Amino acid sequence: MIVSLVAVIVVQAYWINSAFENKEEEFSLAVSQSLQSVSTKVQDMEISDYIAAYQQLIDSIGTPDESNFTDIFLFVDNEDDITSNLTSFYAFGILEEDYNINLSDINPDLGDENVKDYKQVKTTTILSKDKIFNRENRVATSITKLKSVERMSVFDQEIFRSAYLDYSSTIPVHKRIRTEELKLLLDREFKARNILTFYEFGIYNNDLATKVKSNEYIEKQRGSKYETSIFTQDNGQTPYKLVVTFPDRDQFVFSSILSVAGLSIFLTLFIIIVSTTAIYQIIQQKKVSEMKSDFINNMSHEFKTPIATINLALDAISNPKTQSTKTRLLGYVKMIREENKRMLSQVENILMISRLEKSSSPIDFSEIDINHALEDALRRVDLIVKNQKGKIDTQLHANHTLFKGNLNHFTNLIVNLLDNAIKYSDGVPVITISTSNEDNMIILNIRDEGIGMDVNTQKHIFEKFFREQSGNIHNVKGHGLGLSYVKKVIELHGGDIKLISKIDKGTIFVISVPLL
Repeated sequence: MIVSLVAVIVVQAYWINSAFENKEEEFSLAVSQSLQSVSTKVQDMEISDYIAAYQQLIDSIGTPDESNFTDIFLFVDNEDDITSNLTSFYAFGILEEDYNINLSDINPDLGDENVKDYKQVKTTTILSKDKIFNRENRVATSITKLKSVERMSVFDQEIFRSAYLDYSSTIPVHKRIRTEELKLLLDREFKARNILTFYEFGIYNNDLATKVKSNEYIEKQRGSKYETSIFTQDNGQTPYKLVVTFPDRDQFVFSSILSVAGLSIFLTLFIIIVSTTAIYQIIQQKKVSEMKSDFINNMSHEFKTPIATINLALDAISNPKTQSTKTRLLGYVKMIREENKRMLSQVENILMISRLEKSSSPIDFSEIDINHALEDALRRVDLIVKNQKGKIDTQLHANHTLFKGNLNHFTNLIVNLLDNAIKYSDGVPVITISTSNEDNMIILNIRDEGIGMDVNTQKHIFEKFFREQSGNIHNVKGHGLGLSYVKKVIELHGGDIKLISKIDKGTIFVISVPLL
C-alpha cells in the first residue's frame, strides 16, 4: 500500500511538472509569435506612413521637370493561334519622374533626396509575323501599339522601402515609434493569443536602453525575458531589440493548470488520508488483538492458581484422614472459600468495567469524605504491604474533604492505584499519599518509588487491556483493566487524573475532583 502511494505521488508530481513545462513552452511560443508580429507591424506601419506622406507630397507638386522611361523586361507571346498572321509583343518598364525638388527644402527630417515619382508602364505591340523583328526599331514594324500608365504598387513600394530604410537608420528610435503605439500593438497581440498577465517592455539600441519603454521598466527586470529584432535593414542587420519581461509568468502559467492540478492534488491527498487511516486502523487492531490475547493469558493465569488450589483442597478433604481431623478440615474449607472469593473479585472487576462502559451514569452518587475512602483502601492493602515489609506514608492536608461521588467505586480506584504502586515497586514498596485543596477541588496525590514508565507507556497507560511489560508477560499479575477503570470512575465524578513518571524514579498519580 505504501509503495503504491509513493508511486501515485511520484506519477502525479511528474504529470503536474510535465504539464507546467508544456504550458511554459506554449507561453514562450505565443510570446515569440506576438513579438515577431509586432516587429513586422511596426516596420510596415512606419514605411506605409512614409509612402503615404511621400505620395501626397508628389501629388501636390504638379508636373515633373524630367521623365525617364526604362524597360524592365520584354516578352513575345509565341502561343498565338497559328492561323493568325499576328503576334503580340509586351514591354514592361518604369517611368521615373523627377520634380527637381530636394526633400530637405520641404522637411529637414526627410533627408537630401530629390522628390521623384515612379509609375509602372505596360506596352503591348501587335506585330505581323511576316515582318522581320527588328530589336532596334521594333515600334516601326508594329501595326497597333497600346500603352497604359498606372501607379506602381508592390514594386514601387519596395523602391520607397529600400530608400527609406537607409534614411530612417539615422533617425532616433523614439521618433520612429511612440511608447503608446508600441504598447497598443503589444496589448492587441497578447490578447489575441490569450496572454493576459502583466508585462514590461523596452527597446534597446546595441544593448543600451532607449526612451521607448514602459513606465516601470528597468534594465534588471525580474521574471522571464523575451526579445526580438525590430527595424531590420535590407541586409538583415539591426541595432535595435524589442525586449519584453513577464514578472508573474510562473504564476500565470501555473494558474492555467491549477484546476486540473488542484483536483489531482486533492484526490492524491484523499487517497493518502484514506490509506493512512486504513494503515493506522490495521495497526490499532493488531495492538488490540495482542492486548486481548495478553488479557486472556493473564486472566487464565489468575484463575488457574485458585482453581488448582481448590482442587488440591478438595482432594485433601476427600481423604479419610483429613475428615477425621476437624481443625485440618476447617482449614481446607477456609482455603477454598478464600480462593473462590479471589476468583469472584476478578470477575467482579471485569463486570464492573463493562457496566461503566455501557452507561454514561451507571452509579449512584452521595456525599462522601475522601478520608473515609482512603482509610478503607489502606485497610485492604495493609496486609500486602506488611508482607513485603513496605511503607505507606499519609499526608492529609485538605481542609475540605467532602465531595459528591460513589464511595465503593472511589475506594476501588484508590485500591487499584495502590495495588499498581506495590506491584511495580522494584524492591520494598514505599508509597506516599497526600491530599490538599486548590480552586474548589480536592487534590489527591499517590506517589511511589517504583520502576516508573517511559513516555510511550504513559501515552497508553489508561487504555483498556494495556499493561506495561518487561520480559515474561506474567512477571506482574493483572489484567490490564485497572487504570482504564480508574480513569472512567474519575470522569464520572467530574474530575481529572494526571500522570508524572520517569524510568527508575517512580510515578505520581494526581487526581482532582470538585468539592461538594
